[in-house]
Amino acid sequence: MKLPHPIPYQGSKRNLAGQIMRFYPEGVGRLIEPFAGSAAMTIASAFYFKANRFIINDINKPLIQLWDCIINNPKTISKRYRD
Repeated sequence: MKLPHPIPYQGSKRNLAGQIMRFYPEGVGRLIEPFAGSAAMTIASAFYFKANRFIINDINKPLIQLWDCIINNPKTISKRYRD
């Protein structure tokens, strides 16, 4: 199954997520993705219930601000795109 990805991103781990997740230990409570980019691993981990809490970070501040809006204000971001 192809997972949705809201942000196309150079260097995304999206195509490798399934292979990488085979190495995840069982019972991960929190996933920390320090170089989030498109947050491919976080999205895949949430989809496959590999963790129940997620922390993402990236040096690209506008990108993290976009993720913050997508996660915390989805109606606002969808309205901005619609308008």
